[in-house]
Amino acid sequence: MNKAVLLFLSCLLLISVSGCGSSTVTVPNGFLYSANTFRPGSMAAFTVTSGALVQITGTPFVTSGNAPYTLAAWPPPLPSPAPAVTTKFLYAGIPATSKGGVITRLLGRTLSGSVTGGIMMMPINSDHTLGTPQMFASGGDYDPIAVTPGSGNFLYAIDLTTNHLAAFSIDGSSGALTAIGPQGPPVGLAVGPDPFNVVVDPLGKFVFVANCDCVTNPQNLGSVSVFSINGDGTLTAVPSSPFHLGAAVTARPVALAVSPDSQFLFVASLAETPGTADEVYVERIAANGALSDAVPAVPAVDLPIGSGPVAIAVSTDGNYVYTGNAGNHTISFFINCTESTTCTGTAPLAIPANNSSTPASGTVGVIFADPTNPPPCTSTTETNCSSTSVSGFLYAADYDHGSIQAYSITSTNGCAGITTCIPGALAQSGSAVNTGGQNPFGLAIAH
Repeated sequence: MNKAVLLFLSCLLLISVSGCGSSTVTVPNGFLYSANTFRPGSMAAFTVTSGALVQITGTPFVTSGNAPYTLAAWPPPLPSPAPAVTTKFLYAGIPATSKGGVITRLLGRTLSGSVTGGIMMMPINSDHTLGTPQMFASGGDYDPIAVTPGSGNFLYAIDLTTNHLAAFSIDGSSGALTAIGPQGPPVGLAVGPDPFNVVVDPLGKFVFVANCDCVTNPQNLGSVSVFSINGDGTLTAVPSSPFHLGAAVTARPVALAVSPDSQFLFVASLAETPGTADEVYVERIAANGALSDAVPAVPAVDLPIGSGPVAIAVSTDGNYVYTGNAGNHTISFFINCTESTTCTGTAPLAIPANNSSTPASGTVGVIFADPTNPPPCTSTTETNCSSTSVSGFLYAADYDHGSIQAYSITSTNGCAGITTCIPGALAQSGSAVNTGGQNPFGLAIAH
């Protein structure tokens, strides 16, 4: 697998777009943040308008010697109209040593030197510049982090050395993190071997952790740990967790995405052995958070051998699934047959006819679905929808070249009456934008 890392983030952030008929949809300005991981590290910030990225004055912002990796913004972007928020914060997982981090543990990239690991918080100022960094949970080997959506004030982070999930509450006025009882560091909650991704479902009910078991203890024990979120932010393991995927119990999950309705979990899984296909699993989420194969007869969809998917995302409307493939430098997309009525057969995902994977310039890290994109219009009288031919944008952070590339996502409206058009297909949009630093990896959106 290529040792470079490319990170993908899907997002549509328009100042305004025309709705159907006489209606108008207003979407707040968006702001994209990128973690430049080359030590001592820095943070880049951009305004986003109709897919175009423009550096915010002051980029890149120093991170006081820490090397940020995965990012999460609080509060997360909300569909328009979103309530006014006066305080906003950006969080980053900081791997402590060369043993930590997705780059090292999954792709074999050696980090230069040691830093004080933990979770970094940077206030987002009113002009969307970044304030002075503060460190929490110092000494931990943190990389994957996630915050609860909506009004939830909780952050969950994985310590890659101890294979534990730590729970924190977020002070909405200062951004400070407070360990939630014994579930905070240094104890936390045990997860499986080699946890590489953590996500919270859109309804804020469950936390999912991808346990790859593909580096330190490869015994085909890859699984997904699931925890329910209690009112105070504490977590309770869902019965029968961790869950193994597929009848053969050979999946090696590395990336997760949840459908917008919180009904399905999509899992990017590396191949068990070289020369075999990587896969995408679709798991049905029960009311209590338990996982089961959505279509037992066809539990997974194969990717081309050597793809190396380390990222996955679901479109805002739930109709499309994307994977970022580190091995062959591509982005693949599928029709989500659990939502779409255009599929035939019993497979949970379908590869669109005449569609090939979109080439990318490097390997792939993480994909985020657009959290602010209005759904496409289906009639001339519908409101709160978009009649544009582009339904979103996919942003790629090129680890090797210190830049971000945008791809536009074709909408169903853009394909109306065109037989050769494929809704969901990607097209490169404009030129790459420099991050002002080296080795960008984590990306996050704030509104």
